[in-house]
Parts: sequence; structure tokens; C-alpha cells
Amino acid sequence: MLYKFASYIKFLFSSSNQHGIHSPFMYDYVTKCLYTKSNFKGSKSIQVLLKSIGYFKANAVHLDLQNHHIQNLIKSKYPNVELGTGPYDIIYVDHPKMELVNHLLNSSTIHNDTMLLIGTLYKNRKITSQWELIKRNDRVTVSVDMYHCGAVFFRKEQAKEHFKIRT
Repeated sequence: MLYKFASYIKFLFSSSNQHGIHSPFMYDYVTKCLYTKSNFKGSKSIQVLLKSIGYFKANAVHLDLQNHHIQNLIKSKYPNVELGTGPYDIIYVDHPKMELVNHLLNSSTIHNDTMLLIGTLYKNRKITSQWELIKRNDRVTVSVDMYHCGAVFFRKEQAKEHFKIRT
């Protein structure tokens, strides 16, 4: 519990809002997606997932967990989204898992505009260290730490950059 509290305080002091972002891609994502209202009252990570599906007009989504509630939420809000067929536009995993990320990065299931959304970053030191390893991967160009979740992008046209955004 102390770890989560200390990491949250550290996050608050090192994060910014949209005014600290100089990347047009990230500025639009933050202001036109992350900062929009959501009707979903569940976890912030699932809110980010649902908003991102709409913002990026995702056609193919992969969920690393077999949660029928989340699958039904996605299908009710976005009936044309395919679940489980790649290549994926958005991949959601509950915890950072290096073996899964390495598999994805070395397969044809991701493309230049794929977003990998990780639902938990600061539950414990091990999970946070896995997040740090993912951010340092050579194919990851943009990472966004939102404390409750994190996203990475593989955009070749983007300079490698890390953002900490208060949502």
C-alpha cells in the first residue's frame, strides 16, 4: 500500500496536462480522447479503452483477458469492432507482461498505428519495472503513463518520447 501511495505522489509531481505536450499526435489524443466525458462508470483503464476505440476508430481489438463484461461493453458501444482477429488496432492487457509484448512485437499482429493499453502500472514494484522495460523497447516510440493505466504506440514517424498525463 505504501508503494502505491508513494508512486502516486511521485506521479503527481512529474506529470502534466495537455499544456505540457508538444507532440501534435499526443496533444490531440489527450484533448480529443482522454479528456472527453465518459458514460461508463467503471475503472479508469476501461474508460480509456472505450474512449480510445472510438477515437482511433479501431476495427480490431485484442483483450488479453476473457472478461465477458468488457467484451459485451465493447460490442454494445462499437458493434463493428472485431474481437480477437488481428492485426490489431488496440491491444488491452491487464498487467504488463514482457513475454506477451515480445511476442506481439515480433509478429504480424501489430502495425504502425497499433496501441497497446496496459491496465495496471503501479500495483507493485514488479509490475512497474515491467512497464519500464516495455517503454524502453526499441519498437516503442511513444508511451503514455496515466498512472491508472499506460499506453504505448509503435509509430515509426514519431520520435521516441514518454509522457506522464494526469487524466
